[in-house]
Amino acid sequence: MALRPDYLNMTIYSYCRTSDLEASLELDQLNAILEPETLAMQTYCLSQRWLMTETLKDFNCSWNLEFSMRENGSRLLNTLQAGDVILCSKLERIVSSSQEAIKLIAKLRDKFVQLHIVELGGDVSHADFDVNFGKITAIFSALEKRKSVERIKRVKQRQRKQGKYLGGSRPFGYLIHENGRLIENPIEQRVLRKIMNLKKQGKSLRAISSEVSTPVMPISFKTVQRLLHRHAN
Repeated sequence: MALRPDYLNMTIYSYCRTSDLEASLELDQLNAILEPETLAMQTYCLSQRWLMTETLKDFNCSWNLEFSMRENGSRLLNTLQAGDVILCSKLERIVSSSQEAIKLIAKLRDKFVQLHIVELGGDVSHADFDVNFGKITAIFSALEKRKSVERIKRVKQRQRKQGKYLGGSRPFGYLIHENGRLIENPIEQRVLRKIMNLKKQGKSLRAISSEVSTPVMPISFKTVQRLLHRHAN
């Protein structure tokens, strides 16, 4: 398929940023999110008869970190030439708010650079682009929810590092202090160490359960299995 003559000298940059929250996902989970987006950009390039020149990514970014403040975002802004194209699968992959979108689009227009967003179906920097305000509102509403989830997660991670109890079942081997922190339960800690030692001796889960259980504190083989899994490292 021949390239369109007016695009022969332009550089096509695909860009994507991933968030703090996405960085915590397993690799296969993250790929399950990003691979369809990459395919969508490749399909879009084919429809435009473009060849994607360079792919840039900024990983593990806060959703509030603006494009110009990210490592590759900043580098790209300083590299762009008139006629170049930035291609993103989704608006949220490049901007963090409607205000940032307006500022970035104005900056790209000044540089005569196009910004194509696959989910919006075209060049959002073009003056004649038909803006679907309902869709854009929904996009940024969803992004605000993701930001909220990320903030909550960071708070919980900080509290967990401080040893605070965050709810749910009390971890075996610990007590919940009145200040909300987890403190070691000496009796259960001894049981836990015994479980680990018996496992090293090659004892089965049921054998370990039988040996550490008492009438006051029965411990099932499933509890033994869960504790061994939790303390595997």
